[in-house]
Amino acid sequence: MKEEIDYTNKTVLLVEDNEMNIRLFSFLLKRVKIKFDTATDGEQGLELFRKNHYDLILTDINIPNLKGDEMTRIIRQDKDGAKSKVPIVALTASILISETELYLEAGINQVLIKPFTEPEFKEILEKYLD
Repeated sequence: MKEEIDYTNKTVLLVEDNEMNIRLFSFLLKRVKIKFDTATDGEQGLELFRKNHYDLILTDINIPNLKGDEMTRIIRQDKDGAKSKVPIVALTASILISETELYLEAGINQVLIKPFTEPEFKEILEKYLD
């Protein structure tokens, strides 16, 4: 029997404006005991990033005030070198290769296409939090 993942010592920033997606991610993150903060737009996400330490950032691309890739560009230029390297996973329903390439150029580590499966999500967590 596979042991349940436990990330009690990890913290994630979720930047998502869709209420149903926030509920889904909250459920998935609580299942693996991750502490997390939620922002509903890019500016709020950036504010939380500056105030706190995160082990991973999950951001929708199409969020209000500051798109996910724009927020990522700002994070990558942060004066705190360690914080600027936090892994960032983009959450998007878009599967255009040209867009994906732009996100990676912005400094996003990986793109997770919505809808995704729970095993795909856990794979992301394992890759960046283990």
